[in-house]
Amino acid sequence: MSSTEPVGLLRVVIMYERPSAHQVVCHARCISPGRSVFPGDSLLPADDSPEDGAFPARVLRIYREPYGEFTELTPGWSAVVELEGTNLSWVQPMAKLRVVPPTAGTDQEQAV
Repeated sequence: MSSTEPVGLLRVVIMYERPSAHQVVCHARCISPGRSVFPGDSLLPADDSPEDGAFPARVLRIYREPYGEFTELTPGWSAVVELEGTNLSWVQPMAKLRVVPPTAGTDQEQAV
C-alpha cells in the first residue's frame, strides 16, 4: 500500500532537556521534502512501524527565539520542539521521526 501524500519528517539535532520520561525538549529540523510538521502531530521513529511497540510522541509546541511560536515547521527550518508521550526514551540526538496519520475513529481528547 503506498500513498502519494508526503510524509512529515523531523531530525533531532540537540536534546535540551528531558524533564520526565513523558516529555522532551529538543531542537529539530523538518527534513520532509513536501510536508510541514504541526503542533498536535504524532511522531514515531522513522524506521519503525506502529506495530514495533514504540509509543508515539505528540508535538506540543514549536518555537524559536526571537520569533516566538510557530504554527508549523516547514521543510528546511529548525526550531525548538516540545514533545510529550507515554515513554520517549527513543527520542535521541540524530533520531529521524516520522509523522503518523491519526487512526480513524480515535477521539482527539476534546471535551464534548
